[in-house]
Amino acid sequence: MYFSLFFVLYELAVYLSNDMIMPAMPQVVQQFQSSSRYIGMSLSLYILGGSLLQIFLGPLADRVGKRKVMLFGNALFLVATFLVPFSQTITEFLTIRFFQGMGSCFIFIGYATIHELFDDAEAVKLTTIMGNTTVFAPLIGPVVGSAIIAVAPWQAIFAVAFGLGAVAWLGLFRFMPAHDAAAPKASVREMAASYRKIFGNRKFMFGIFIAGISITPLTAWIGLSPAIMLQGMGASYGSYIFYQCVIFSGFILSTVAIQRLGDNFSLSRLLRQGAVLALLGMLAAGVLRDNGHLFIAAMFVFSAGFGLFNGALIRISLTATGESMSLTSSAMSLLYCVYISAGLEIYNLVCEHYAYSLASYALFNVPLGLVICLGLFHLARRHDARQPRPALAAAAL
Repeated sequence: MYFSLFFVLYELAVYLSNDMIMPAMPQVVQQFQSSSRYIGMSLSLYILGGSLLQIFLGPLADRVGKRKVMLFGNALFLVATFLVPFSQTITEFLTIRFFQGMGSCFIFIGYATIHELFDDAEAVKLTTIMGNTTVFAPLIGPVVGSAIIAVAPWQAIFAVAFGLGAVAWLGLFRFMPAHDAAAPKASVREMAASYRKIFGNRKFMFGIFIAGISITPLTAWIGLSPAIMLQGMGASYGSYIFYQCVIFSGFILSTVAIQRLGDNFSLSRLLRQGAVLALLGMLAAGVLRDNGHLFIAAMFVFSAGFGLFNGALIRISLTATGESMSLTSSAMSLLYCVYISAGLEIYNLVCEHYAYSLASYALFNVPLGLVICLGLFHLARRHDARQPRPALAAAAL
């Protein structure tokens, strides 16, 4: 379906606009005569911008249709991307990046549609494939960004992102369905009541909290690795790219493994297996922090574990409320972005205190890995408790 292809292209453009600029951020802060802490802040503000509209977009999508909302979001992203290169100060750069990040607010619309149309197995597989876009960008973004700044100023990176976003907008305008499935338009009072139920659902809230802190170590690496490697370690762009590729390829390999599973796999089993793998990776990264190659091998293991449990974790969380998938997805995206941006700023403060050393990042991961593992096992146990026992199911037949 052409719509899916152009939607993925839009998602890729949004993520690449961030990941391509990361290797150039030392140049950006140097040009604006600013501190290295703005390297990580650029990413955290970008993610925070992605949370600002979430609470309104779910109801809006239900009322006016997903097509109109998606096209508006793509256009907003294009305007902000066009303006970034004209920044004159670091404050202007960060402000426009905040508005550019709002483009990611609209990505949940495609995911909400998938979870409405497909069952557990198909939804997990499809969202896992689409989730590869999130990880594909950190793999190719630094490569493309490094290649661009080797021959052109950093502003050219946003010209590339603008081009991708423009093609995506044209494709969505041409191929995105004009009408959504008929659904009653809820009143403001009804939507407020639905949001109260969603935010009052403990399983949903806990699941999204674990999902947010689980991806934070990888997001923090994206935001802080230019300061850690290019500035702190004096590494080359080649080494920086190599580290990114090894770490994030773990996620891709685990998602490929999920695609090879049958349709009757257990979500709770994915949670447990991914949790153990992720924890082992975190612990090993902390122990092996003084050896760069062993450190990235350990982070590869964590990334693979994250890839195993992430799709199942999102599925369990989204289906826990029983409310509109658009509203639930927008609430999820809001919390997700807030948790990630807050976590990234905590990483930024800790690493800045220790002069952006690799050890400060690696050791901070260890206690977080323990929390993630315990949280996933708790969710798996609760999910199993809600499933019908085989003996009871057989008796019912």
